[in-house]
Order: sequence, then structure tokens, then C-alpha cells
Amino acid sequence: MRIIVLLLSITTVVLYGYALAGMGGFLIGRGRIDYIVWGLAGGTTTAVAALWLWKKSIHLYFKDED
Repeated sequence: MRIIVLLLSITTVVLYGYALAGMGGFLIGRGRIDYIVWGLAGGTTTAVAALWLWKKSIHLYFKDED
């Protein structure tokens, strides 16, 4: 589960990077709306999935041992 959350988190950073690349392209006159939309939608989706999986499985990693 940790590996899946890690991969989703890395994918989130990559996809948000695509969104930034699309927006940064407007500074040089070659912006790409599809990169922005794809990056923001995909990045947000993978971020939500990573947080949901982490919250679902966090009890496995932090057990109370009294």
C-alpha cells in the first residue's frame, strides 16, 4: 500500500508539472491549454486517490501497543 501511495504522489507532482509547463508556455507565447487541463485534472485526481488510500490504511502503521 505504501508503494502505491508513493507512486500516486510522484505522479501527482509530475502531472502538476505538466500544468505548470502549459502555463509557463504562455510566457513565451506558446502556451498549451491541454497541458494545463490534463495536468490539473490528473494531478488533483491522483492526489485525492493517494490521500484516500493513505487515510484508509494509516491504522495499519500506527497501532497502539500499551
